[in-house]
Amino acid sequence: MRITPLRVRLLSPMFNYCTVTKGGALTSDFIGDIALTYALNRLLKDQNGNGSPLIVGQHGEFRRKPVYEELNKLPYFFTVARPLRMERTPIYRRYTSFQSDNFFDAEGIFKIRGQNPKYGSFVYKYSFLVQGISPESEFSTCLLSANSFVLPHLPFAVRLGTGRECLALLEQEKSFDDEVWLNAFALKTIFRNLPQAVRILDKSYFFTYKLENYILMKRITIAQTQKIFEDIFDG
Repeated sequence: MRITPLRVRLLSPMFNYCTVTKGGALTSDFIGDIALTYALNRLLKDQNGNGSPLIVGQHGEFRRKPVYEELNKLPYFFTVARPLRMERTPIYRRYTSFQSDNFFDAEGIFKIRGQNPKYGSFVYKYSFLVQGISPESEFSTCLLSANSFVLPHLPFAVRLGTGRECLALLEQEKSFDDEVWLNAFALKTIFRNLPQAVRILDKSYFFTYKLENYILMKRITIAQTQKIFEDIFDG
């Protein structure tokens, strides 16, 4: 097993609508392990073409519900990317239509056309306020992988955020401080080793609840991370 510390630098604003507020949504102050792993998978799928063993979730764009368990088939996984230097964007207003949520809503469009033929499918579905993370913000993560996995040449870029509109650069971390954040949801649902992880950590961590699929475990070391995942990435 290999653990590679990496730095994630945002080259454009990132929005993921983690926290819902009255009339708007805030982007999280971290980048999820699940999000980073899917982002790398999309990159490697594009490079390797059909038939690659790395193609997992290739139809994820059209799913109503994600199947996170499929990620345990990959020879790699990220830790949660914690903020090193972060600034938020101004507050924007986002307008959506029946065609802006990654699928074609024929029933909604035909209903709108019947009510207001003048505007047809260009009538807005709803609007809300959003605030994201500014470009040049930086995060720290670790790539966990089997020894046989070939890491893309550093640096490389991936797409993140809602709509994957954010371009993020992953670079070698030169000043890693030995602090790792893990996701209790991923340990329980994807790898099914949360009880083992809790025993290894022995109260040296604390939980931070963010979302149903992101329950952060902080103050974890590289050595503890190695023990938690060594039976999973032992190739």
